[in-house]
Amino acid sequence: MKNIIAICLLILISTDAWAEDSEEKLYAYDQPVLISPAGQSAEGFMIRTICRRLGIEVRYTPQATADSLNGAKTLMLVAGGSSKGLGAAKVDEKDEMNRIKSLVKAAQKAKMKIVTFHIGGKARRGPLSDGFNGLAAEGAELIVVKKPGDDDSFFKKIADKNSADYKLIEQPAEIMTILKEMFVDPLPAEIEE
Repeated sequence: MKNIIAICLLILISTDAWAEDSEEKLYAYDQPVLISPAGQSAEGFMIRTICRRLGIEVRYTPQATADSLNGAKTLMLVAGGSSKGLGAAKVDEKDEMNRIKSLVKAAQKAKMKIVTFHIGGKARRGPLSDGFNGLAAEGAELIVVKKPGDDDSFFKKIADKNSADYKLIEQPAEIMTILKEMFVDPLPAEIEE
């Protein structure tokens, strides 16, 4: 948790990310955004904090279901399993896998854009995480991965197979830059559930 707080602070005080205003946007995603962790890791809350800082209209729902999509225009999954997070949410791995599957299926049926972030590095890979990571990435049209979370090209292979955009980032501050590129006209509002 200390590492997540430190990364969050680093991102929020980084002046480089704020200074890089490109005239041409790479993506055009609509708001509001529903953010949900795929695997109940704390990185979902970190992405929510960054979005709020940028003025992106978000709703953070750790146990989002198909019904949670109402009113949202983009689904953002933050991939990575956490045994502590699963325990705190009082869900087992099988229930979480089923939740992610049905959430992705409902978003696809609604023709909603799906974005997956994996920013936990190697700590969010392996037997506990990769089932969640795969489900979150399979439905995405954009996959953003922080090195070294994809040293084995796990996410890159999924992106290539599904013709999804793939962004490999090295520094936490790049998350802010990508989010700024994704949302052309961020609004200074947040929806809480």
